Amino acid sequence: MSLMTEGEAPGPVRFYLTCDDIGCPARAVFDLVIDEPPPPIEQDLFAHVLHSSTRAAPYLEKQGWTFRQGIGYWCPTCSTPRSLRPAPPKPARRSPVRRQRRDPKGPQKQ
Repeated sequence: MSLMTEGEAPGPVRFYLTCDDIGCPARAVFDLVIDEPPPPIEQDLFAHVLHSSTRAAPYLEKQGWTFRQGIGYWCPTCSTPRSLRPAPPKPARRSPVRRQRRDPKGPQKQ
């Protein structure tokens, strides 16, 4: 899963998010203060585990991240259809690697 948390509600919770699209290096780290404690783990394990991420979902949507069922979170760039994305920058030309010239007389003794 691409969304990890550090900290417990109620209080500040740090979120670590990575894009799940193949080959995308996008990452995000943010803090949210969650006022409500999670439900007791004995009553509802699923809601207890997902309490923080449920509170962060509206914030993530505002930032342009989308959740794809069965795949995970996609960053704003990967969420945009390819036809609407700006073209990637072209790589710069590198200067050719030049070898040092050989001394026609061969190695010199000093």
